Amino acid sequence: MKTKLKGAVIGVGYLGRFHAQKIKASGQAELVGVFDFHKPQAEKISSELGIPVFDSLDRVASAVDFVTIAASTQAHYEIAEFFLKKSIPVLVEKPIAATAELGAKLCDLAEKNNVVFSVGHIERFNPAYDYLKKNHLKIKYLELNRLAPFRVRGSDVSVLHDLMIHDLDLVNYIFNQKIISKIVFGQKMIRSTIDDVSVLLTLESGTQVHIQNSRLTPLVVRNYRAVMDDRVILMNTATSEADVLLPDESAPDLHKVEKWAVGKVDALGLEIEHFISAVRKEKPVAITGREATSALKTIEEIVSQIEGV
Repeated sequence: MKTKLKGAVIGVGYLGRFHAQKIKASGQAELVGVFDFHKPQAEKISSELGIPVFDSLDRVASAVDFVTIAASTQAHYEIAEFFLKKSIPVLVEKPIAATAELGAKLCDLAEKNNVVFSVGHIERFNPAYDYLKKNHLKIKYLELNRLAPFRVRGSDVSVLHDLMIHDLDLVNYIFNQKIISKIVFGQKMIRSTIDDVSVLLTLESGTQVHIQNSRLTPLVVRNYRAVMDDRVILMNTATSEADVLLPDESAPDLHKVEKWAVGKVDALGLEIEHFISAVRKEKPVAITGREATSALKTIEEIVSQIEGV
């Protein structure tokens, strides 16, 4: 039987709490404690999960085989740098850091110290995108929609850093192509950062990808529409259910619609289990720091284009 690796979560707010729950439930790891700069929050999660609270990052480093960082984006670089310098494997939530420049520095440090470093782009583990990945050469046009009501949580960064970072990572993952042009629109309404954005990308193959992200909509929308050689797929990526239109000359309207149910998974649980396997050297990391930095760099280019910087 494998010895369980010891892990801790740094930053146990809304998302960090879920990370802590998944590590505690893991068959590969033991949750040995949590740390949060807001100690009452750490104590709340400590009481909920029955695990200790660390009073410093040094105490964490002396007790763990890996850490998950789910603190505020602005704190990612400082915390990740601390652990990477000690050659402790790190899974940091997206975006990798406040800027692509800082993300690249973390990648350099991880490579220098030969330490496992990954970024939590959770949509890579969503089976709703598997068909697109396997059949990307057939895609002529892809529309990705990720819309939600405004919430104060997460609004310290723009909607691009909060939501579009997922979709840009998916574009890189699915197509693995250069983006040759970007047509963008952005709107600021509630925060000083961008709250609503629409981007039309043209890839080197000629495929067009339209990404729409907003935190100014009454309802949560998570879907994609893929126009392919032989079908059109409308997928609800939250439920992993789709309507698929197929040409059919025998049908009254020359087409039929099939229902697909891909099946939901515990994407965060899969992400954490994959990371732990990478720490054990059993698998490569799912999302490298370089990939995450590339997506963040594109975000920064789009923001500059919107703001005319």
